[in-house]
Amino acid sequence: MYIVNESDNQLDEINETTFFANDIKEREHIEEWIRKNPDILGEELLIIGHEYDKFEVNERLDLLAIDKDGSLVIIEVKRDNTGGHVDFQALKYASYCSRLSPSDILEIYKDYIKKNDINVDALDEILSFLNLDEKEELNNILNSTQRIIVIGKDIDKRILSVCAWLNENNINVKCVSIKSFKIEDKIIIDVNQIVPPYRLEDYYINKKVRNQQNKLNVDSDVSTFLKVVANEINRTTDYYVSYSGTRSYIIGRQFLRKPLKFIFGYGKRKRELGISIESYKREGQEILTNFYEMYGEELEKELDLVVEFEQGGKRSSEKYSINLIIPVEDERDIQQYTDIYLEKFICFKNILESKL
Repeated sequence: MYIVNESDNQLDEINETTFFANDIKEREHIEEWIRKNPDILGEELLIIGHEYDKFEVNERLDLLAIDKDGSLVIIEVKRDNTGGHVDFQALKYASYCSRLSPSDILEIYKDYIKKNDINVDALDEILSFLNLDEKEELNNILNSTQRIIVIGKDIDKRILSVCAWLNENNINVKCVSIKSFKIEDKIIIDVNQIVPPYRLEDYYINKKVRNQQNKLNVDSDVSTFLKVVANEINRTTDYYVSYSGTRSYIIGRQFLRKPLKFIFGYGKRKRELGISIESYKREGQEILTNFYEMYGEELEKELDLVVEFEQGGKRSSEKYSINLIIPVEDERDIQQYTDIYLEKFICFKNILESKL
């Protein structure tokens, strides 16, 4: 790092210092800097936990956050050298956090808010951060996956090698360096992302030359199809949806001013398209149950599709849904199914509107 010397028209190097020499502590200072300004990690994060220690084992997680996709982010902080074991430590915490339900996460955030005397409502803050309208939507988004961020002054080459390998195998790990420099009596902090770099193989130990492929969380065919579907629904109907391109499904808005929402999906591996209407609230559960009992057979006949009623989803026993399944026979041209998909949705929507 350099500072401009205007009188000599040159750059003067700023001397690097250490956190130890300046009495900068890991918990008291660095963790607090991140807690109060997580943007220094290079992305939008909502910090929901600090020094969380309520696992069954006696271990403490430095910082816990949510990213804009609803993933839990485990942040492991080391003031000086990370050593060669912080990767395993972070992976342990990620495995512990993978079992946290949306309710667990809300409780963690409430405790954090209370402990730090922050004047916000936990649920409202998470919904606002994720651009969601209803609490029930968290069941589909919150903690669907976990990520890790390791931050320290000097990150051990062994850690960089492991983290590079984890990234190439679609496990999202980020390594960030944080260093201090001193100008007179002022401390300057420099933060840089190391992994993932432009070339992950640079951090392999005894690496072999190998081909790299970009790995996406969502198949491009799936995201392209759903983007077209979202645009067509918004253009041709009075029902509104939004799609960011980062998931294999679309969550619609409230339907008929009742606790009901449409879900639109493309299961490429199952070779099927899906349209569902679902609810997590008692009123909506009763509406869907009664509708299916009275009109389920009529709906199948009218739509000429398999119609399923589901009570209790994988992530919540409170989820009730009516699901339409559209088989995909030719994946080579998935876009040809757009008109069919839209036609079935409009018909389904019209039947619901006429019966409810």
